[in-house]
Amino acid sequence: MVSRFDNIMDSGLPDDVLSNEPVMPEIPIKPNKSIPVTIGVIEIIGAILLMLFSISMMFSLMMADTLVEQMTDVDATQFEFIIESGQLHFNIGMFFLSSIALFVGGVMLIKKHFRGVYVSAGGGALFGLTLIIGEIWMVVMAKNNDAISYSFGPSLAINGLCAILCFLFPLIILLLPQGKAALSPIRHSINEEE
Repeated sequence: MVSRFDNIMDSGLPDDVLSNEPVMPEIPIKPNKSIPVTIGVIEIIGAILLMLFSISMMFSLMMADTLVEQMTDVDATQFEFIIESGQLHFNIGMFFLSSIALFVGGVMLIKKHFRGVYVSAGGGALFGLTLIIGEIWMVVMAKNNDAISYSFGPSLAINGLCAILCFLFPLIILLLPQGKAALSPIRHSINEEE
């Protein structure tokens, strides 16, 4: 003999319909497209400033002889040593690569591509890594050469803050559901095409 309970269980309804727990309906998150666009614009501005800084370092490398003549003996010795050690070349190359990554990531965020978050964060991480390597490089050079003196100054704090912001700004999009939802339609459309 089939009981009434067995008929209900065999009805084909989902289990959560038969449970006593209240089920909250899913509320769709409204995408806020201004979040990735704003952060993308900030990343592009940062990329342009970093590119200008890299270009100014290139000019200082090209005009090294003229600059050395205008410096004090201590500054001239330190500047020449930075050039000879290759640190200036390293910084120019790494800042240039960081600015390209930040610019491309910013453009991707404006176009609401999901991968723009990671490209921008990668550019910020590369910038921060370059600053850390540069500081360690200067400390090591100062220890190995008596003619050079180096101490951590306020520029380290400013550069560190810039690097942290460049890295964290794009990740804010992932923390805000409205910002993440603004990127997800493109992400889904790519998955559907595959």
